[in-house]
Amino acid sequence: MEKTAKSIAVHSFKGGTGKSTITANTSVALALDGKRVCVMDMDLEGPGLHVIFNIDPSEVKYTLNDVLRGSASPEMAAISMNDRLGISKGEVYFCPASSRVDEMLKTLRTGFEVDSFSKAIARLKDHFKLDFLMIDTHPGIENDTLLAMGVCDHLLIVSRLDQQDIFGTGVIIELARVLEKPAHLALNMVPKGIRDSQITLLAKKIAANLNTELLAWLPFSDDILGSLSKSVFVLSMPKNPMSERFTKVAKAFEGFDQKR
Repeated sequence: MEKTAKSIAVHSFKGGTGKSTITANTSVALALDGKRVCVMDMDLEGPGLHVIFNIDPSEVKYTLNDVLRGSASPEMAAISMNDRLGISKGEVYFCPASSRVDEMLKTLRTGFEVDSFSKAIARLKDHFKLDFLMIDTHPGIENDTLLAMGVCDHLLIVSRLDQQDIFGTGVIIELARVLEKPAHLALNMVPKGIRDSQITLLAKKIAANLNTELLAWLPFSDDILGSLSKSVFVLSMPKNPMSERFTKVAKAFEGFDQKR
């Protein structure tokens, strides 16, 4: 049976949930486990993954915006990250979104079709012989995020323990159900001072109320906050408990069923 890459859209209802941090770190954790991974920044209105990956926008020749407008092939916009990150296991490629306001507006005004985006994803999977394609989406419910949700095999919904955020997360999970996409919940930045056993019970209750699977809960981390999102945490602090948690999430991704 021919291997098929798993595509996972990482999404949140609100900004500031740590969605991009989770995307970058779990992607690199997958590579450290020998997997071939491409990370795509679909946050066309406020891209940030290039900061975590320490990519200077001035050195980027082609972006995802170019791919979506048909002026570049998907592989032309993929940057090999192994040497930059100093890793020798697996493979990591990164497709950045443009951080130029004029480019963002041009892409958003033009729009892009499901068919062309699906073909771009398929081409990336085939060209780089990927095991995983990770897509970091724009928060909320926008055309581009609906597109990413619609074409991916699985959705990871990231939420904080905030009533408004949890309510919005429920809306996104219902959208996933309509789109017939498996949705998995990650509660992030859980406040300190609460016992792990209490948080686990609360997290399971929230997931049950939302009728979805709890993939993980991650505590608030001063170490991650102190890193200012300027590096990949699992590489800069591999022995930190948060790195272990990111690795466990990546392992959970490996257990996801393939798209039928």
